[in-house]
Amino acid sequence: MTNQPKKIQVKETKEYWGNFVGSFEDIIFSLQKCKDMGWEGLEIQYDMDYGNEYYLYKHREETDKEYEKRMKQLEKEKAEKVKAKERKLKQLKKDLASLTDEEKELLNLN
Repeated sequence: MTNQPKKIQVKETKEYWGNFVGSFEDIIFSLQKCKDMGWEGLEIQYDMDYGNEYYLYKHREETDKEYEKRMKQLEKEKAEKVKAKERKLKQLKKDLASLTDEEKELLNLN
C-alpha cells in the first residue's frame, strides 16, 4: 500500500451568458439546463470595465494528467526546500567558523 496523496477535487468554471432579466420561468429554465449539464452553482465577479460577470462552477476529481503534474510540482518544491536548507546550513557553518573566541563564548559554543 502506497502512501501517495489522494486525488483532489478541482473547481471548474465557465462564464454564464444567461440573462437575469425576464420572467422567473425563463430564468429558472435557463439555470435548470445548466444544472442538468452538471453545473453546481453560480458565482459573481465584478469587473470594473464590464460590471458583473457570472460564472458557473462544478467540482470534479482531478485527471490522471493533472495529478501527475501536481505530484511532480510537489516533488520539485520538496527538493527546492531541501536545497535551501542545505544552503542555509552551509552559510551557518561559514558564519560559525568566522566567529571569534569571544563571540563563541557568548554563544556558549566552547
